Amino acid sequence: MKNIFISVCCVLVAHLAVAQLSPGDLSEAHKHLEGISNCTECHSIGKKVPDQKCLDCHKEVQTLISADRGYHASKEVQAKTCIDCHSEHHGRKFEMDRFDQDAFDHQLTGYLLEGKHEVIDCRDCHKPDNITIADLRKRDGTFLGLEKACLNCHDDFHQGTLEKDCAQCHDFDKWRPASGFDHDQADFKLKGAHREVDCIECHKETTRNGKEFQEFTDLEFANCTDCHNDPHDGSFGAKCTDCHGENDWHVLKSGIKFDHNLTDYPLEGMHVSLDCRKCHTSGSYTKNIDHSKCKSCHKDYHRGQLTDDNPTADCQDCHTLESPFSYTLYGLSEHQESSFLLEGAHIATPCFACHVSEDRWEFEGIGESCVDCHDDIHDGVISEKYYPDDDCTQCHNSDTWKEVIFDHGTTNYELEGRHNEISCRACHLDFSESGELLNQEFSGLDNACITCHENVHGSQFEVDGVTDCTRCHTVAKTWNADGFDHSSTRFPLEGKHLEIDCKACHKAKIFEDNVERTDYKIEKFECIDCHS
Repeated sequence: MKNIFISVCCVLVAHLAVAQLSPGDLSEAHKHLEGISNCTECHSIGKKVPDQKCLDCHKEVQTLISADRGYHASKEVQAKTCIDCHSEHHGRKFEMDRFDQDAFDHQLTGYLLEGKHEVIDCRDCHKPDNITIADLRKRDGTFLGLEKACLNCHDDFHQGTLEKDCAQCHDFDKWRPASGFDHDQADFKLKGAHREVDCIECHKETTRNGKEFQEFTDLEFANCTDCHNDPHDGSFGAKCTDCHGENDWHVLKSGIKFDHNLTDYPLEGMHVSLDCRKCHTSGSYTKNIDHSKCKSCHKDYHRGQLTDDNPTADCQDCHTLESPFSYTLYGLSEHQESSFLLEGAHIATPCFACHVSEDRWEFEGIGESCVDCHDDIHDGVISEKYYPDDDCTQCHNSDTWKEVIFDHGTTNYELEGRHNEISCRACHLDFSESGELLNQEFSGLDNACITCHENVHGSQFEVDGVTDCTRCHTVAKTWNADGFDHSSTRFPLEGKHLEIDCKACHKAKIFEDNVERTDYKIEKFECIDCHS
């Protein structure tokens, strides 16, 4: 028995000794080093934890420091010891790699974040797919193992057809256009009109190896016809530059440009910039073309609506050759002479908003009443008394649709007080969270307050089954019960009772319908019922 007692004491003393020596549990990553026999794995006798002890295990960090690469090789970090940042004995759940990612100075890693790199999340780059060292890839949550080359993180859009140093052409702010690319360094130097051509016109987008790809190499450019169609079908040879220059296709090499004014149809305005084949569709430039009216070449976009009653009318009555066809000489002053006078917001409304239906221009039979153009959301809802002939102008005007002028006094509910300040929508329209109109009511509405407002008193003030809020409240600026007279109750207020707040006596309680409300129907009036 004595031996057993001594043995138990020895075990307890040993356990207490370990507890005294260890300042706390190790983190999850170092738990295999727990125990007094493992102290010297990290600690040196008589010293703190030397960095070399850490680096003997964390060889990947040692490798980077030796190569003078990465955050741990910076002079700012080298001035510290490992345990300055990665201390131990704080328990299993302690995070040893902890730092403020938002305040971290990435320049200390040797890789300065610029442009878009400054705003992306750390883990967009620091993820296993981008780690080049296999052993590090297995370490969950590590920030080590990335290379600086663009292609270590980004797919090679050019699939090996161009140099791997993306920064020669691209910057960190915007991937396209390639602001650093100089076409003059390429085999085909851009001259004349070629400088104004969008890259994609020559460098087509396609797919390669199942991925999006754009052709920048192995393009034929020895002859113009490698890229351009020959409008002469080879009649003048294959070398276009014998006649044409690169600044303007229409200018001949000799400096003489074909003068269309020598024909019976001088080119003006937009016609000057047209390709010859737009008009000379047969390919012949000597065959006469009828040009007596615009519709000789152009389709009547208005399908006779403007010419059936006026055979002499022509497009040029409203349109000119100096501007796109969408521009018209028919303006506000002309429209004010029509049967529909433009007023208010209609003046600023583009023509197509009223005159285009299903991609077709309409100028006849489009109607002049509001509902001919606008959806009537009140159709069948508002009484004919207030909405005769579906005439929206009874309430709305053409300046701003949301401004409603309606005399509510003509109804059986005249607006007073705060009711004069709220929008009609608050009482008459219900909308979803996305703004969709769900319901509208303009007739048959109950005038009782609780039809619109929550009855916070329940049935406490019902008279013949009806709660009349106006017995105590008004529609004035505040909802205070200014109309309530406590003298009309079974407990008239006197003396100090006149000075105390209502809530001092009328407490909240749970009613029979399981709703918490202020109790105004107090049944006990003796002093001792409230005062101890």
